[in-house]
Amino acid sequence: MNKDVPDDDASIVYYDGDYPSLEIGEARAEHAATLARLGMLGDVPFYKERAAETGGPVLEIGCGTGRLTIPLARAGHEVWAVDVSAAMLDQLRAKLAREAPEVQARVHPVRQDATALDLPVRNFRLAAIPFNVLMLIPELAAERRALAAVAAHLAPGGTLALDVMNPLTLPMDAETKPSPSEPRRSPRNGNSYIRNTMASRLDEGQCQRIHGWYDELLPDGKIAVTEYAFTWRMIFRYELELMLEAAGFAIERLAGDFDDAAWTVDSRRMVVTARRAS
Repeated sequence: MNKDVPDDDASIVYYDGDYPSLEIGEARAEHAATLARLGMLGDVPFYKERAAETGGPVLEIGCGTGRLTIPLARAGHEVWAVDVSAAMLDQLRAKLAREAPEVQARVHPVRQDATALDLPVRNFRLAAIPFNVLMLIPELAAERRALAAVAAHLAPGGTLALDVMNPLTLPMDAETKPSPSEPRRSPRNGNSYIRNTMASRLDEGQCQRIHGWYDELLPDGKIAVTEYAFTWRMIFRYELELMLEAAGFAIERLAGDFDDAAWTVDSRRMVVTARRAS
């Protein structure tokens, strides 16, 4: 999430409903369908495979509420879970409290800005920047600082894995009508809700404001309306490759999805595995 998004923003409150986990809590068929629509189906297994290949410790940038953190810890990996949002980290800690003691002990939640990352561990074997986190640092110079900071925390030869959306598949003009989501279930109370989304026109810095509101159906039949907004920066393929090269990474694979399909202009995502120079 952007560092200036307030803790009570609806995008944080409804986060687990918008991006459900198939590993934490009860997995439902509609959860898989939601992830498939977002191009996220298979992302957690992808990062778990990278961790199995490299071993730990693992550095996760933009851990959010623990959708990836907890499965990694359950798999036996020590995870330093970094996020700029105190509210997201509070949700992660609440989930960890329900995990086995050995899983809790493997996770180190840290509130820091990725662009000024400074951790006591500098020998991570894997760094993960999942689900558009790099896009949510909406300034080119700041994105470059974040990648350089991650490289500085990796052991020589360490692996970086990340994924971002392919901007060639996204609208770049201002939207005049909201796009409603399919009905979803609130993670707080089980109420049904719909997320209504609009986007601004892409600006000269390749940034776009994503904004809208949530309509939640309350038990008494009333509708609770809560607004949200954040900014992301679209990153094009060769720009991403140049940023990674400048930060000292050599790309080993750039795929179009989490099943390692070849990337094309129509791919929903850019899924990257790169290696820090020795």
